[in-house]
Amino acid sequence: MSQIRGFYPVILIPDSIRQFCADNPIPILEESASSTKKMPFPPRPPVSNNSRYSLVIQLWIASVVVVMLVNWLFGMSVMAFWSSLTCSSVSVVATFSYLRFVDFQVRDRYKQRLADYQQQLSKYESYQLHRLQPNGKETEQYNSLLQERSKLLKKLLKKIVQPPASQGKAGAQQGVSEKQFFVYLCRYFSGFYDFCMGGEFPIPGTSFRYTADFILVHKPTGLAIDIEIDEPYEGRTGKPHHCVDRGKDNQRNQFFLERNWVVIRFSELQVVKYPDACCKAIARIIAQITGDYRGLVQFGNVADLLPHKQWTVKEAIYMAKTKFRKSYLGLAEYIDRT
Repeated sequence: MSQIRGFYPVILIPDSIRQFCADNPIPILEESASSTKKMPFPPRPPVSNNSRYSLVIQLWIASVVVVMLVNWLFGMSVMAFWSSLTCSSVSVVATFSYLRFVDFQVRDRYKQRLADYQQQLSKYESYQLHRLQPNGKETEQYNSLLQERSKLLKKLLKKIVQPPASQGKAGAQQGVSEKQFFVYLCRYFSGFYDFCMGGEFPIPGTSFRYTADFILVHKPTGLAIDIEIDEPYEGRTGKPHHCVDRGKDNQRNQFFLERNWVVIRFSELQVVKYPDACCKAIARIIAQITGDYRGLVQFGNVADLLPHKQWTVKEAIYMAKTKFRKSYLGLAEYIDRT
C-alpha cells in the first residue's frame, strides 16, 4: 500500500483502514518455515532536505551581514573584506554540494529498496495466488480465516458515506479516455464488485458537489474506492489542472478519506497507454487491504504500472503550449477534448 512520492498513481488510504490492517494482518496459514512467506513492508520514503537548504541560505545571508557590519564598524582592508565574502560563499557552495550528494545517495538507496520491495511483493502475490488454487482443506482454512477478518472490515466500513441513488456525471464532461477505461473496469471487476462511472457527493455547508470519475466497491467487505483520472491542463482553455504545487485536490481527497473511502488517482497518460496495468494497481490495493487475491489472478501476465511524475503549474503550462496530451490521446480524441 505504498506509492512513490511525487508520482502517479497517487494512492490515499484512510487512517482508520491503515490502523485496521495493522491490527488485523491478513491471515497466514501455518506451514513449514521454509515455505511460509510474509507480506513485505514498503521502504520509508526519503525525507526532503528543503529545510536544510533554507537554513544554509539563511546562515550565508547572516554571515554576509556580519562581515559588512564588521567592515562598517571597525574597518577592514579590501583584501580581508573580499576574502571573508569569498570564504563564506565557498562554504555555502560546498555545503550545498554535500547536501545534494547526500540526497542523490539517499534517493538511489531508496530506489533500490523500492525495487527490492516490488520484487518481494510480486513473489508474495504469486505465493498467495498459488495457495488460493483449489487444494482442499488448506484453501478452506484460509477462506475461513479471511471471512472472519472480512466481517470485521465490513463492520468498520458499515457507515461509509454512499453517493445518492441517482448516479451519473450530469454536470461533468465524459471524455473518450474515461469511457474506454470504464470498459476495462467492467472487464476485470465484474462479479465481486459494484462499480459505476460517476457519482455525486454533496459538500456539507455548500450547494456544490464532488463528482467521482469512477466508483468501485468490493462487495464482500464494502471497501469503496474513488478512482480519478488527472489531466495536466484543461483541453479547451489550456488552464493548468491537478498541479502538485497547487494542492487544489487535497481538500477533495480529504473529503473522501474522512468518510473511509480509498482514493486512487491515475494520470490520464497512464489510463490511456496502460489501462490493464492501472486495473492491476487497483486490484493490488484491494488485495492488500482485504486479503482477497481473486482479483489479481487475471493479471499474472500484466506488467506493473510505470510511475508518471506529477506536474507543477509551470510544467502544466509548458505541456499546454506544446499540446502534450495530443501525443497520447490521438488526434480524434484530442479534438473531442478541446
